[in-house]
This record gives sequence, C-alpha cells and structure tokens, in this order.
Amino acid sequence: MNEQHLEPLKPHPEGRSLRAEVHLGRIARNLDRIRSASGGREIWGVVKANAYGHGAVPVGRALEEAGVHGLAVSNLEEGLELRQGGIECPILVLGGLRPEALPAASAEALTIAVVGPEHLADYARILPQHPVRLHLKLDTGMGRFGLLPSELGDCLPDLRRLGAWIEGVMGHFATADDPDQGFAHRQRRIFDACLAQLADAGIHPAQRHHGNSDACLRGLLDQDTHLRPGLALFGLTTIPEGHALGLEPALELVAEVARVKAMPAGATVGYGRTFVAPHPLQIATLACGYADGYRRDLGNRAMVGFQGRTFPVVGRVSMDYLTVALPLDVPIAPGDPMVLYSADPSAPHGLERLAQTLGTIPYELTCALHRRITRRFFP
Repeated sequence: MNEQHLEPLKPHPEGRSLRAEVHLGRIARNLDRIRSASGGREIWGVVKANAYGHGAVPVGRALEEAGVHGLAVSNLEEGLELRQGGIECPILVLGGLRPEALPAASAEALTIAVVGPEHLADYARILPQHPVRLHLKLDTGMGRFGLLPSELGDCLPDLRRLGAWIEGVMGHFATADDPDQGFAHRQRRIFDACLAQLADAGIHPAQRHHGNSDACLRGLLDQDTHLRPGLALFGLTTIPEGHALGLEPALELVAEVARVKAMPAGATVGYGRTFVAPHPLQIATLACGYADGYRRDLGNRAMVGFQGRTFPVVGRVSMDYLTVALPLDVPIAPGDPMVLYSADPSAPHGLERLAQTLGTIPYELTCALHRRITRRFFP
C-alpha cells in the first residue's frame, strides 16, 4: 500500500479504529507462484489460526476461486467455520479428532488427519456409519503428532480395516528452513520407507504430502502428489528462495491517530517512564495495543509509517494504545492513518524486519492479531 494515499479510517461506533488491510489478489498470485514452483502439484492451502491472522473465510474463498485443491485447518471448529462461510472444497483437519467428533465431521464432509494409533479401532467402528476421508500422519522427525515408524507395523491390521477411507498419507518437515538439509533428507527417506511398508500391506493412498512452504520453495517434494503451503501463501518467508519467487506479503496493519500533543524536552511517556523526550516533539497516540496483538516489547524498538516516512514507537506499548514520536514540523491530526505493519519486506516496519527485531518469525506477529481488529479485504 502507498502510505501517502491512505484514506482516513472511519471511526467505529465504540470509538476505536484499527484495521488489517488484506489483499486477496496477492494471496491468489502467491498460490499460482507456489503451484508453478512445485511442478503443478495440487495444493492444500493451510488457513489455520484464522488464516495466520488474515481472515480465514475471505482468504479461503479467494483460494477456492483460485483453484486450490483444498484447505487445511488445525481443528474441527476451524473447519466448521469455513463450511459455514460457504466454502465447498475439501477441508483437512490437521490436528485429528476424537472419535466422538467424527459424526460432526462427516456431516460437513471434512477430511481428518489420523495423528496416532490411539483411536484406530474406534475409527474403524464408527466410519461405516459416519464416513470421512482420512490422511494418515507419520512422525518422520517432528516429534509431535503422527505414527512413529516403529509403531507402523503393529498398526497395519487396523489400517487395513480403514483402507477404504484412507485417502492420503502425510508427514511434516522440522528443518526445511535450515540451510543444512541433512535432517530434511533423512525425514524424506523415513517417509518413503513408511510408504513402501504401507504398499506392502496393500495400502496405496492416492495422495502423499510431506512438503510445507519451505520444502516447496527448496524443491524437497520428491514423490509428493500434493503440498501444504501456509505462510508462503501470505507472502511471509524467511528464506531467500521465497524472495526469489516474488511472493507478495498480503497484510498491512493500519491504526488511527487518536490524539496528538506537543511535548517539551524532558517529558516522559508511558508506563515506567521509559521514554524521555530529548527535545520538544509531538506524541501521537494510536488506538492499538497488546490486546490487539501488537507486541508489548515493540515499545522503544519499532517504527511506523506515515506519509512516506517512518517514526519511532516510544514508551511502553499498553493494552489499547501505543505512542509515536514525530518532529514538531510534521503535520498530523487525529484520524490520520499510520501503518504499523508494512507489506514492504524491506521497510523498517515490515513484518520481517519487526520479527528480526524481536528475535521471532513474521507469522507469530500476524497470528497474534486479535479478531477485534477490523479486517478489510481488497481484490
């Protein structure tokens, strides 16, 4: 977004004005780029955690219209939200389900990941009455969900009983973003060995997917038929291959100036008086705080954008507000919009730069954006 042409925000009835600007066309273009980079493989677009803070239903609709094979979510509630939003493509619940939730999943035609051996017998008992498609998850090295290779042999009798419903088999890379790809290749070898063991038992899933965003960008797809990008869809990447592919960040966070005041030298700002004005300046208070998901530890460290320039966040970020310091000669008034998260990866207030400042990853910042923030969607 061109910060010089931001329109003033329309105040909400409760008197706060804060919005995330989400560009759905960029997400659709990112999908096309990822599809091309993967050799045309089908894509499960991951939209868990409210599409990483971008808005699950609008993003899901945009991906469905752009030809995504299906959408992947974390839990049943997220899958039901998409169905209630009118989304008809396949929806894969990555976190698995307890057996008692299978009827609800079946009613909404959700696809379920099998994440361990605990419920295999229950699934075999319930699925004839409440059928769902299954994707068997293998733990090839992530150490969270999935059947361990050492468990697979003992599970084969139950898996054969479930064979009619097993549509896919999946894994998850632990180090696809690491320059050293040794462990990723080890995980791939384990995955291939498990696939061979399943085939020997007469289980031949039509879909195979181990590749996440970084695995796709680095070509770690091997015999996968599908892939599961999440962050790359939103243009968020921490590896050079993502930038080389031209992925476009899709979100900007914009806040309204609530008040402006001139402050003399020596004046202090915020809890703990952590900022002392070195000279006369203006303090703009913005209606955004850590309750909205803007990190408290960005105080005295972050920059925000205003009319093509950047200015520092000063003082501690509080629950509902943060403060920005500007020279006295900068024209600014209540209602003016400032950009807190920029879609320009190179900008001081871009998500990548802010994440580096905090020693974290960009998607932690977007996932933290509270649902009370207004989301405005653009084609």
